[in-house]
Amino acid sequence: MATIGEELKRERNRRGLTIKDVERVLHIRAAYLEALEEDNYKIIPGDVYVKGFIGNYADFLGLERHRFIDRYKSIIGEPLGVPLRKLKPRRVPAHEEVERQVEVVPPRAKRLSYTSRQQRRKKTLAQERFAVSVILICVLIFLIWLFFM
Repeated sequence: MATIGEELKRERNRRGLTIKDVERVLHIRAAYLEALEEDNYKIIPGDVYVKGFIGNYADFLGLERHRFIDRYKSIIGEPLGVPLRKLKPRRVPAHEEVERQVEVVPPRAKRLSYTSRQQRRKKTLAQERFAVSVILICVLIFLIWLFFM
């Protein structure tokens, strides 16, 4: 069975990508990507980063993210899955009434199509031009009145 790094490298090569291509898209340093492909996890600072980098790299290559992260967890001896937290049940006093209030979310307004947005923009521009021209005419009349009357 191939290691995590071998599978990632094989898929990257199959897609014809270089380390620099992956670095540009994922914004993960090339040194860390090479370390992942060589299964040299000690270079990367912290298991959280290693899991994140492996998951993002696998997603980018179209592979199953959780399968790779679970394989890494089994390598470092971390339990698989999400640890569950024990919750203490909350006791409600007898005199306290518990009511659920349903929050009503108003429906979102429909987004206008491209053509209707263009039409609205043209109408707005026409209105603005009209308003500017009316203002300019008023200013011109005022200046004529001021200097020639």
